Amino acid sequence: MKNTASREGGIDVIADRDGQTMGAEVKGYPTVGYADPKRADEKKKAKPQGQAGNWYAKAILAAMKLRSAEPDWVSVIVLPVVPRYLELYAQTKRSLDAAQIEVWWIERSGDLVKKATI
Repeated sequence: MKNTASREGGIDVIADRDGQTMGAEVKGYPTVGYADPKRADEKKKAKPQGQAGNWYAKAILAAMKLRSAEPDWVSVIVLPVVPRYLELYAQTKRSLDAAQIEVWWIERSGDLVKKATI
């Protein structure tokens, strides 16, 4: 697992179960403010909905790179269940399925669901 505090690149989560390895790219949903305490009083210039599109695209790129680098692994994107990500997923689902990239969803409760209603 990478060190997000140091902004280290790489796969967010690598897990192994019953001999099957999975790599997951995990994204949250953008906020209007900064998480960095040094910038806590500042607001981001980018709107969360637009920034979410960029984060989604980066997640897809990371998942595709993982599929190329480790074709025997399960490649997963993990996202919170929010309308913007559901909309983007609906627009890209067929391509993600063709690339064998799974999308898993995290409910506000913290529960993981492998399928979300789009």
